[in-house]
Amino acid sequence: MSSSQAQIRSTFLLNLKLNFINFWKLAIPFLLIFLILRLVEVFAVFRIHTLEYSKTQITLMGWIYDLEWVFYILGFLLIMNLILSLFDPHIGRVFVKIILAFLIVLQGGLLFYFTKMLLPLGTDLYAYSLNDIFLTLKASGELNLFNILAIIAILAVAYLLLGLGKWIPISLNPAIYLTVLCYGYLLGIGIINSAQKERRNELESNLTANKSSYFYGQSYNYFTSNEYLYFDFFLASTNSGDVLVTKSLNETNYPFLHSNNYPDVLGPFFDNFEEKPDIVFVIVEGLGKAYSGEDAYLESFTPFLDSLSDYSLYWKNGLSTTGRTFGVLTGMFGSLPFAQKGFMDQSPTLPLHHTLLSLLKRNGYQTNFHIGADKNFDNVNFFLQYQQVDRILDMTSFDADFEETPSKSGFSWGYPDKAMFQNGMRKLPVVLKPQINIFQTQTSHDPFLIPDEEKYLAMFEDYITNDLKITTLKLPEYRMYKNMYASILYVDEAIKEFFEAYQKLPKYENTIFVITGDHRLPEIPLATTIDRFHVPIMIFSPKLNQGKRMHGVTTHFEITPTILSLLENRFDLDLPSLVAWKGYVMDTSSTFQSKISNPLMRNKNQLVDFLSGEYVLADNQLYQLYDNMGLEPITNVALKEKLQTEFETYKNANRYATENNRILPDSMAVYIPKN
Repeated sequence: MSSSQAQIRSTFLLNLKLNFINFWKLAIPFLLIFLILRLVEVFAVFRIHTLEYSKTQITLMGWIYDLEWVFYILGFLLIMNLILSLFDPHIGRVFVKIILAFLIVLQGGLLFYFTKMLLPLGTDLYAYSLNDIFLTLKASGELNLFNILAIIAILAVAYLLLGLGKWIPISLNPAIYLTVLCYGYLLGIGIINSAQKERRNELESNLTANKSSYFYGQSYNYFTSNEYLYFDFFLASTNSGDVLVTKSLNETNYPFLHSNNYPDVLGPFFDNFEEKPDIVFVIVEGLGKAYSGEDAYLESFTPFLDSLSDYSLYWKNGLSTTGRTFGVLTGMFGSLPFAQKGFMDQSPTLPLHHTLLSLLKRNGYQTNFHIGADKNFDNVNFFLQYQQVDRILDMTSFDADFEETPSKSGFSWGYPDKAMFQNGMRKLPVVLKPQINIFQTQTSHDPFLIPDEEKYLAMFEDYITNDLKITTLKLPEYRMYKNMYASILYVDEAIKEFFEAYQKLPKYENTIFVITGDHRLPEIPLATTIDRFHVPIMIFSPKLNQGKRMHGVTTHFEITPTILSLLENRFDLDLPSLVAWKGYVMDTSSTFQSKISNPLMRNKNQLVDFLSGEYVLADNQLYQLYDNMGLEPITNVALKEKLQTEFETYKNANRYATENNRILPDSMAVYIPKN
């Protein structure tokens, strides 16, 4: 070997060694910043939320997962850095610094999201259009010039902080030790995770998770998953005597199709109607059972609805079908499958389907929809137009004397709930035909800005001290969420005023009111994984001959087939002999029981919850279900496998039916109304 070749080789090895050492000089500040961000996260979360966990335990457990993520990133970038340094050492170093700085900013953003929602951001991000995300950020007040400049500044600061690593006195041997520690830690934690059988509850798992790792894992699964690729489902008829409705599923091309033989379970509670009744739906944003009605473990903040429930049919074990608003209309009115990202995400081309709205319109009803927000959000407008809804009033349909919801950024979701009810009542059509009127609220939604805010914050203070008589020790916990609770008090008062106005209408005595929440507010910590779905369901009417508390488990899926059965039993309705309702009928049992089997969609792109009888499968953990939606984790391998099979069958049938227009056969199109 010539001396020049030896010198080149010596220089190459020296550069490789220096790059190796310099990499760890960047990596050490990155690691320390992530450990510090965990402290920031724990401080922020426990300052904003009341949690019965040890800060020290959450921090230490969190560091374990933070190190896993940090070493995963560093292990990958170490290899990339060495490869790039073969061509240009400077490019390799700059590349690593930029990537690490970006990951620091990403972690900060994900932490900010988590501190507000107590839910890590995952695949639900990809289920919303850019316009929907833009509107959400603007309404929250977070999308502004100051925050954009702050993000750029933080990115620059992160880049500079990483550069401080050049002053760290580190030689080759410590760099080798750190490399061994990096890959050894990943190997060890991988073995431990694979051997771990017990699953912590959802909130604890979310608190300790590294938010970047969670987001990356969810994103990777979203873009690479072949879930539902093969439609190899089987048809399982519910012929057992222990179900509310027997469904004979025997059409392989239409996995949800069955005979329309739903019993009338509401009939005994109603006196005779003079004519087809008007039906009014009040869908309340964020109305969770946790803070509404009897046995509300956070106490009830809905005094009017509580008083109305004494004269109503009231389901205390009610469940929404989705953990967000995107599924409430399709679940309540269509008892429809979810598709991949929510049924309405398939807009504008929806598969052939029926709903309560379309079938009753065919039977002489006028249909009206009212909301204070934008009807195009979540593709609501496409869904309503498919049903040929006669009148859709959204934020573009308010008179000039109404004021929009207060705003942080000059942009708001639209009009507050009182204005929405008043505008709707002002414009209700005077027609002889029966009507369906839907009123969907939205004020009790982040950022929880309500008109005359000081009045309702004062009402909140008076309510928790004088009505609820919260102890002095507990008062700070409630005050942490005062804006959320005040918004619930506001909407409860809005509903009270709406009922007072509706009582003056001639058709009031012949009207059925259905009131429920679209989901529980996630901003107030969840007690269990099913808590996000736990909502009250109430049916009130002057025609009720008695009020009753129902303890049977019922979801939004059951509302449409139950109401149609009531009307069909009283009136001559033209209804199809075959239907594809996912639900059964509302369970009127006085004692706790669950005789339904339904999937529950947590977020768009997150179908991980399944209810089967008195058991729940959530995140691959089996739970026993109790009254008031209590959950207890259990171990039963055979039962868990049974539920997993049922759940996978639904998922495959869901994807097949919605993507191939196989909910209803073409012969059922005659029941779709035409304008």
